[in-house]
Amino acid sequence: MAKDQVFVDTKQLNRLTIELKGFEKQIPGAVFSALNRTLDHAITQVGRIVPKAYAVKSKDVKNSFSGGIKRPTKTDLTASITSKGHTLSLANFPHSPKQPATSGKKYKVKATIKKGNGNQTINTNPKPFVASTGAKSDDKVQYNIFRRIGSKRLPIKIIRTLSIPQMIGNEGVGEQIQKIANEKLEERITHEVNYRLDKMKNDIKKG
Repeated sequence: MAKDQVFVDTKQLNRLTIELKGFEKQIPGAVFSALNRTLDHAITQVGRIVPKAYAVKSKDVKNSFSGGIKRPTKTDLTASITSKGHTLSLANFPHSPKQPATSGKKYKVKATIKKGNGNQTINTNPKPFVASTGAKSDDKVQYNIFRRIGSKRLPIKIIRTLSIPQMIGNEGVGEQIQKIANEKLEERITHEVNYRLDKMKNDIKKG
């Protein structure tokens, strides 16, 4: 072979053309994986962010997504998370007193709902009081905080406040989670696409 001749092996170029034609078929798989990782990350972050603003447990926040998670499939790349739950009674928050006071003793009912506000006196009319629930309420607690409906001794009603879905929507928590989810999705899609591109390049090199 003359020294002034250069031969180019086009075998890898041909292989690249074939691989690139099939690469678009891998995009749904990349999105599928990225969405699943994003959902898990978003739920974890909600469980961290909400308890920083409200006196609730991370476990209870995460449990509010039970039955409200729509994961993607290979044929349907839509995904969402929905928090569900009724308004919480004050028994779900740090409060005092924990049990009914002795007969005739005056006391103030206090509770911490938002951490930034501290332990605040609950002001309702008529005044709130602690009484036994018989553990039959939705909250399954032995004692809860009630108020009377009207001026008579009965009926009485449990005092309720925010639900976990409302907490997620309040104080900019929802916006934080949306931002975190968008950033994680972008990061994961980039990772998944690059992973598949690297695999494709390795396959081409192997010939």
